[in-house]
Amino acid sequence: MPARHRGATLANVLVALSVVVALVASCSSGNDSDAGERQGRGQNRSGLDWQSCSIGRGAQCATLEVPLDWSNPSGQKIRLALGRLPATGRAGGSILMNPGGPGGSGLDLLSYDPSTPAMAESFDRVSWDPRGVGESQGLQCGDALPELIEKDPDPDSAEEQAAIEDAAAEVSAECGATDPALLQHMRTTDSARDMEAIRVALGEDKLDYLGFSYGTHLGQAYAALFPDKVGRMVLDGIVDPLESFTEFLLGQTRAFDSAFDRQVHQCARAGVASCGVRDLDRSFDKVRTTVEAEPIAVGNRSVGPAEVAMAGITTSYQPSGYLTLGPAVRDALKGDGRAILEISDSYQDMASYASYAAVICSDGPTPRGVEAYREFVDQAKAISPRFGGAVANELLPCATWPVETPSTTTLPIGDIPPILLIANTGDPATPIDNARRVHDRLPSSVLVEVDSDGHTAVGSNACVNEVVNDYLIDGVVPKDRVVRC
Repeated sequence: MPARHRGATLANVLVALSVVVALVASCSSGNDSDAGERQGRGQNRSGLDWQSCSIGRGAQCATLEVPLDWSNPSGQKIRLALGRLPATGRAGGSILMNPGGPGGSGLDLLSYDPSTPAMAESFDRVSWDPRGVGESQGLQCGDALPELIEKDPDPDSAEEQAAIEDAAAEVSAECGATDPALLQHMRTTDSARDMEAIRVALGEDKLDYLGFSYGTHLGQAYAALFPDKVGRMVLDGIVDPLESFTEFLLGQTRAFDSAFDRQVHQCARAGVASCGVRDLDRSFDKVRTTVEAEPIAVGNRSVGPAEVAMAGITTSYQPSGYLTLGPAVRDALKGDGRAILEISDSYQDMASYASYAAVICSDGPTPRGVEAYREFVDQAKAISPRFGGAVANELLPCATWPVETPSTTTLPIGDIPPILLIANTGDPATPIDNARRVHDRLPSSVLVEVDSDGHTAVGSNACVNEVVNDYLIDGVVPKDRVVRC
């Protein structure tokens, strides 16, 4: 994440390219407001060759070719891997879903299907591995990544500083040498145009969409590019695309620090029997100090400062993460680092790092060069001595990323139908202030504020599920612009 399920700045949103106009013209415009019309959508109109596959029970998979460079539609093509779970009842069309990241696999998302039972009955749930990810045309670089991951993200010596900067530069250089063509076309707007191609291939007049975390950034980019094709859109865990790279990460640093403080208080209330330690604050810092001096061996691996920091960050994604973090800290104090390592590894498994960095580092302006990046890291560490270094230095390759980034960030979203924005009040990965700014910017939006810690709420909160089901299935938009669950 520090929060891998997050977004960065959105590049200048350009007018739709000629190929997109042609694709749009190939479909009737239609009006999605009539429930009767929805009953036939997507049933026999798909131009995709769906075949049975193993991503989930009854799942089907297909491939779709799209331009590598949307400004050159007749040029090189890349392959996108799509999956769908057919509706369990009579489908009212397809709903496209994205798990976030950047770098999250949509095929993996379908394997555990976050939709509610009512959504599953009413929609074919469709997702895809975005460009550069998984079964789609994937980035091949990544051999240099393990060297970066194991470095201390909070260097306290010139030697450690040089080590992490050298490792980050190697990641950038490897990606530039291995994937030079695809790396130039990994921006959020590239994937948003891919979403339009998917809509056309599905035969849908409008795009119904459910996006999580960075998937909310994608949804907003799609709405900016194709406002007349927006159907019913639910965005859960809101990224504000107008925040700069540094603004977002510094805000996230504050949020992770606050989330850890809440875990400390929850642990104290729960007691040693549940949390594993009496004082999570002091115990966590003691482990940090211990592994700084001597990492804990776990087989042929070790637990050092990077793994401990990631454990503290990763568990904050969970409403009751202290129940996982506390026992792991207890074990580490006894010299057993397996649980800390497992938590850290689970973070790394959330999304492909190469794809994640390729999007974040090329979407908008980042601190360029190691000196500018050091100043940014110092800002993050001043906010949170525990987590600032880990949050900022995870994206240190952006300082030397081999792709020119846009110099401005704009998001002119036109007239679109009402959309649902969902945000947890205690979400550290996408702080709720993001959602409130986006809500203010989109007059047609409804903000659902969820009184909960953790990241995202669809599928896990009964109140949210009811609002989402009513909206997606029946087109019922809440009367109030802000709904509290």
